[in-house]
Amino acid sequence: MCERGSSDLKNELERFVKDYGAYAMRVADASKGFENAVSGCHPKDVMKNCNSVVVFAIYVGPDYYRTLKIENKITGDDRIMHIYRDWLQYRVSEYLREKGHSAVVTTGYFNREKLIPRFPSKLAAYEAGLGVYGRCGIIITPEYGPRVNFGVVLTDASLEPDGKLTDFNPCLKCRLCVDLCPPKAIREDVSPPMGHDRDKCINFVLRLRDKTHDHHFYCGYCYDSCPVGKTDRLGFRLSRYRNLLDLAAGEREHLIKEVVSDLGVGS
Repeated sequence: MCERGSSDLKNELERFVKDYGAYAMRVADASKGFENAVSGCHPKDVMKNCNSVVVFAIYVGPDYYRTLKIENKITGDDRIMHIYRDWLQYRVSEYLREKGHSAVVTTGYFNREKLIPRFPSKLAAYEAGLGVYGRCGIIITPEYGPRVNFGVVLTDASLEPDGKLTDFNPCLKCRLCVDLCPPKAIREDVSPPMGHDRDKCINFVLRLRDKTHDHHFYCGYCYDSCPVGKTDRLGFRLSRYRNLLDLAAGEREHLIKEVVSDLGVGS
């Protein structure tokens, strides 16, 4: 049973991430499941005293592959929503530490050559019940299909786990990604995710990058074509802080006078 304090903390965390744009948050039990984790990438391998795996989901919209460029050069290795997700992960970890708990955000690769992350966010999302594995090896959510970015924080806080989804099987009567996959890396006769040949998929993407001289080149067929939860609604947009110079001259001068007067500046 989860103590009331832990239940309150879980509810607080959920409100916290939703205030920053996540549409859902769930928790996986670090001591159960994760059988499909690569050896060395289990929650307990990353954080010895891990009790809970906190996973939040952000709908990224149809522009998931947009990257941040400075002087026509892509910065770092991340798509733009990865940058925001990483920032929110650190905010969650800070929140947990302020509540007296340890928290870890994993970064980088466990195996860079095979593009295996230090801790698998897809597996964490599956174990927490935010979605299920599709035939193509990516997580399919009921709300938005695969067009979701998952943030993960490991913590020693004992939060009530949510469990896997048991009544959602979007690939049962669909074989679209099987037909579209250029390297034929998806088998229809084997249940997800075992029917996805990750090595064949990754090698195809890496070859695409060699041919295009672009480290950030992706295939995108399965992600873009999945019919589950498909919508043209934008998930996010880039903006900037407003400032005084954005206002018309008359409105700006009037506002400055009002604020200066309220503050008693010069009186």
